[in-house]
Amino acid sequence: MNSILAFWVKSLNCPVCNQSGLEIIREAGVPDLLHCSHCSTEFEVSETGEQIRLIQYPEMLGVELYGVWMPFGMVREKIKQKIEKDHLNYAKMIAVTGGGKPLTRINLSKEDFSGHEGITEPPERAIQQARKLLELGNSREEVRLILEKDPRLNEAQIERIMDIVEEPARSKSLERALLLILVILGLVIAGMLIYQTGIFDRAILVVNGLLSGEKVQLIPPPPTVTQYARQGRLFACPPTQQGAAALFGGKPDHWHFDGKNWMYTDIKGVRIYVPEGLSARYTYMNPILEIKTVEGPAVIDPLMAVSIDCYR
Repeated sequence: MNSILAFWVKSLNCPVCNQSGLEIIREAGVPDLLHCSHCSTEFEVSETGEQIRLIQYPEMLGVELYGVWMPFGMVREKIKQKIEKDHLNYAKMIAVTGGGKPLTRINLSKEDFSGHEGITEPPERAIQQARKLLELGNSREEVRLILEKDPRLNEAQIERIMDIVEEPARSKSLERALLLILVILGLVIAGMLIYQTGIFDRAILVVNGLLSGEKVQLIPPPPTVTQYARQGRLFACPPTQQGAAALFGGKPDHWHFDGKNWMYTDIKGVRIYVPEGLSARYTYMNPILEIKTVEGPAVIDPLMAVSIDCYR
């Protein structure tokens, strides 16, 4: 049992001396131990709680019980038989690890557990332990150090455990990175679209208006579109800023050609004429950002930003 609950221990007695009030010994990287303060017996408990394994007990009991998984009642019975057979005195019991046998808990664990070199598939209890350590806030380096202290795990198993427990974290990190990229991309696109409305320049105008006493709305009302009947006369885009202003309206120095479209921006808003054969595209807040395309002939008023499509 990797982690023994304190309230459960209160219902157990020592399998050797029957003393109540056992203690829990916890060490990083290994399962909990139950300890008897009276005879210094220590033992592990199986995950189901049905069996125990003596790790330390009085030397006079011999080595037959050391490191063997048995039901709790069977351990008690064998100890009772040993005491009666050899006429042992509990008062003379001295705790010696392994009953004098030159074994330690580390050696026993290595022999008992599938941690031999060449075996790379780690035990489920070690994987769950590593996950729990991460959930408790330990860094990956700290978790690795704890696993390396477990004598029943070889290097290949530790690497495999770290791969398993870090996979969800890597997936979440990738998801966060992709989400962050999408958010940034969305903000950039939204910023480009909003910029076309002239809202940033208009914000400056609002501040200036507050200082000068002139009232200016930060978000102007949606422009009005007046559509006219087609006459069959198609217009082409003018080659100069002066020609653009003469045909579309607005000021010449506010018109800019990007190689395909004539672009116009004015933070105060202007009246724009869209000739037949051309189309205009603009964005506005109503109250969310919207994009609209208008085929000429039409008049749009007012506009802070517009694109006249010259080549379709």
